[in-house]
Amino acid sequence: MPHDNLHIALLPIDMQLGKNDLNISVISNLMGDIAPETELVLLPEMCVSGYSTDGELLAQMAEDENDSPSLKALHALGMEKKTAICGSLAVRNQDKYFNRGFFINPDNGKVTYYDKHHLFTMGHENLYYTPGAALPPIIEFRGWKISMVICYDLRFPVWTRNVACAYDLLLIPANWPMSRDYAWRQLIIARAIENQAYVAGCNRLGTDEYGSYNQMQSLVVSPRGEELSTPDQSGFIYAVLNGQKLDRDREKFPVWEDADSFDISI
Repeated sequence: MPHDNLHIALLPIDMQLGKNDLNISVISNLMGDIAPETELVLLPEMCVSGYSTDGELLAQMAEDENDSPSLKALHALGMEKKTAICGSLAVRNQDKYFNRGFFINPDNGKVTYYDKHHLFTMGHENLYYTPGAALPPIIEFRGWKISMVICYDLRFPVWTRNVACAYDLLLIPANWPMSRDYAWRQLIIARAIENQAYVAGCNRLGTDEYGSYNQMQSLVVSPRGEELSTPDQSGFIYAVLNGQKLDRDREKFPVWEDADSFDISI
């Protein structure tokens, strides 16, 4: 269990569809204003290109999984700022496309990946992307155990179940429109309470073919369901996660010990 605080920031941005270089430039420029104590930055879903299920556009904007210029740029940025960076991007493996989450660890240079498992069928994501075939990872970072899922995954509590307190923080890059904002917020709160973990969800800004988005949709919630995040004029949304408080809550109210056991078939 973590004993120290973790300083995190969410960076909702208005991605320009299919303009990978421009979006990376925007992220890089905004990172110049980040608070110096920040240890982890969470970006939206498809932060590099914007979210799309247009087959022709996807073929243009997806980057090779083994040679992604955008991921290299974000990796260099994380190393420079000594800050972890998490988000997702579209990658290509031969004739398959994946909505791939990434966590860049500046302490060892390692990148951990997660392919979105629950594809948004109502938006036809399942027609163009291949679902991930692995459970969400557990990443160790500065005394914290961190997991990540992507957007629509949030709706499935079994997929995000925190078995035996395996993670302390769940990260969710998202492209979740205002028309379903109530569900977004309630699901984040539910995932935090039921899993006795911090949950951070970062949405995009602006508009796209799926709807509109605003800064207040990006938030960090405590294991008790309390919103902790505070927006900043620079565009970041900051939160400090209290590791000692998390430890005490789990020890004094060990709900996790009474959880049901189960297996997941993929």
